[in-house]
Amino acid sequence: MDAVSITPISGTDAQAPTAPTLAAMGNTDTAVNLSFTGATDNVGVIGYMVYRDGSYLSNTDGSGTFQAKGLTANITYTFKARAVDADGNESTDSNQISVTTSSGPDTQSPTAPTLSVTANNETTVDLSWSGATDDTGITNYKVYKDGTLEVTLGNVTSYQATGLTASTSYDFTVTALDTAANESTTSNVVSVTTDSGSGGGSTGSVWSESGSVASYSGSVAIGTSTVPSGYKLAVDGHIRTREIRVDQDTWPDYVFSGDYELMSLEKLKKYIDEHGHLPNIPSAREVETNGMELGRMDRLLLEKIEELTLQIINLEEEMKILKKTNED
Repeated sequence: MDAVSITPISGTDAQAPTAPTLAAMGNTDTAVNLSFTGATDNVGVIGYMVYRDGSYLSNTDGSGTFQAKGLTANITYTFKARAVDADGNESTDSNQISVTTSSGPDTQSPTAPTLSVTANNETTVDLSWSGATDDTGITNYKVYKDGTLEVTLGNVTSYQATGLTASTSYDFTVTALDTAANESTTSNVVSVTTDSGSGGGSTGSVWSESGSVASYSGSVAIGTSTVPSGYKLAVDGHIRTREIRVDQDTWPDYVFSGDYELMSLEKLKKYIDEHGHLPNIPSAREVETNGMELGRMDRLLLEKIEELTLQIINLEEEMKILKKTNED
């Protein structure tokens, strides 16, 4: 063929199609599926011109669907379209739609948790951890004992390793997993030596555990090897705590009863001169030798405060009488 000659046919179609209706049928992290409906023409619609973010993208084959490819994950794109007939007449713009591509597969691993031991005895070790973070969320934790997987847990932050051997050293680590099963690097290594077996026979223990409470029916000595008769706990050292509660069966409200015999100030002075301390209050030597019971001492101190209060009230009454006598 040497040459091609194209001659326009008389009576060319000059009527443009109506605008289509554009919709998104689905999307992935790199593609968006579009559909076109509603466009009509006096001769016939043969395809669609697709625009992305205001720029021409592609012509379609007229099937009513189109897939925009090569997109970037987690980005919002705007699309519009025009219908085209056989003579190249273009409709006005369709509606404009905005579509955000999906975020794509999760390949980021969580950060490693920080592991610590909260308690242990001869057969168990209580572990806890914190600090693991992830861009999509933590779903599981794996606990390793001596480098071997011990257990896979849900989204929890503690675990009790059981069935251990007394007087044995164990190394524990933990990893975090996200929704895509990406596993973090291992946590810090925690080395724990279980307690030695004691009491209750050669293999048993004097302690028993119910829930989170450990109980023991015998006496306990800390910093010393003996417990005085009548006591359950002896500590040779300092005890630091936020609160101590001492149960009391008697409380010195009896001082305010009508039949309470209040010692006169004269007798009180004589007692102090002879003994060097208040009545019913132990002397410094007694406290140094025998110690001091907190509950008993609090009761005696309140007793003296209440007696002092009555003494002040009595003195006030006497002052009123003297004042009235002086005025008369």
